Amino acid sequence: MFFIYVARNEDWVRLQNEDWYYVSLMARFFHHWIKRSFDVNLKIKADILPVIPGRLFDRMSISYLSRDHSERDKDTYHFYLTYFKPFWTDCRTEGYSSENFGIAYWERSKDSISELDRAKFYADKNCVKVSHILCHEILRMKGKKRKVYFDGVHELWDKHMYAALPLQYYNNKFELVPTGEPYSFVTIDPRRIQT
Repeated sequence: MFFIYVARNEDWVRLQNEDWYYVSLMARFFHHWIKRSFDVNLKIKADILPVIPGRLFDRMSISYLSRDHSERDKDTYHFYLTYFKPFWTDCRTEGYSSENFGIAYWERSKDSISELDRAKFYADKNCVKVSHILCHEILRMKGKKRKVYFDGVHELWDKHMYAALPLQYYNNKFELVPTGEPYSFVTIDPRRIQT
């Protein structure tokens, strides 16, 4: 599995300084989370992809990233953290999922915030979306039917977002912590997916 943080070419150095520590730690967190939640041990890598804006038909989009995915290695699960929301998606998050390919819109605070508040912001806004999209792919990889890996994940998402089912909170040591304790990562609860 390869997490790829996508940044505009003119922004990537600044974003590397501001976001990279959290993104790389989140990648390691998801390695543990996937192993613990699904009994799947994936090698995890992470990198930054600086993108030079292109012509009209070469602009940043799902198809652009799909080409990047194909050129890298179709057999590796590439997960893109993007600065744009997918124009079309059938997923209830600001993301996209298909075989060995995932995208999540990486939301950044519009205000200047401390390092600690930035980590909490990323956990609340981005990490939870990443867990949703990862569940689609990991369950698909495990041979579950679409009713489970797609519909079941969306049903669980709706329960977390609209029916007050608690999310899971983890500290920076990747330990599950009770609600109200300091946390660094937030996920959906994959044990609750109807199989």
